[in-house]
Amino acid sequence: MIKKNLIYLGAAIAALVVLRSLSNKSNFKKKLVKLANEELAKWKNKKEGNATTIQELRNYWKQGAGVTASDSYYINNAWSASFISWLMKTAGAGDKFKYSSLHSDYIQAAKQNRKNNIKTFQGYRKTEKPVSVGDLICYPRQAGVTYDTGGGYFAHCDLVTAIKPGEAVAVGGNVSDTVKTSVYKLDPENKVTTEKVHVIIKNYL
Repeated sequence: MIKKNLIYLGAAIAALVVLRSLSNKSNFKKKLVKLANEELAKWKNKKEGNATTIQELRNYWKQGAGVTASDSYYINNAWSASFISWLMKTAGAGDKFKYSSLHSDYIQAAKQNRKNNIKTFQGYRKTEKPVSVGDLICYPRQAGVTYDTGGGYFAHCDLVTAIKPGEAVAVGGNVSDTVKTSVYKLDPENKVTTEKVHVIIKNYL
């Protein structure tokens, strides 16, 4: 009985952390996180190619990244950027986000926004800004890539859905062939300390 009560208490505390993280957020960010968590639930214990999630995968590619191809293409090519693009478009980012099947496209756009002082999505080094719910945490998937790397390259980004003491919980697509959460370490100022991370995209919508 005591053990069961502790489990319930732990779940309640986790829910409270998420609610506090969202309490001062914009409606756009709230919708963004809600969508991410809904997709996370849909994909629970499922992998790409599953008959019950193939329509979701089609939506990510078609509606998110504007790519029309075969189901085989959707399954066998990296769809994590299409997933993020779908989240942003469905949540209502409009023309403020650079939708693409390549993370580097919207990373470069966010860095350019920063240079031009366009306060929509802005790209920073992880040491420059703390992360908040609704931001993107990104890391390269090829050697030699840093914050200053221009052009296209392989990368991955996750959407921050909750901030907890010392860590950011984030949802991403095509993580182990599914939609899954990842945890990134934070310092006391909520700046990311996870070594592989090279860009933080602040969400100012």
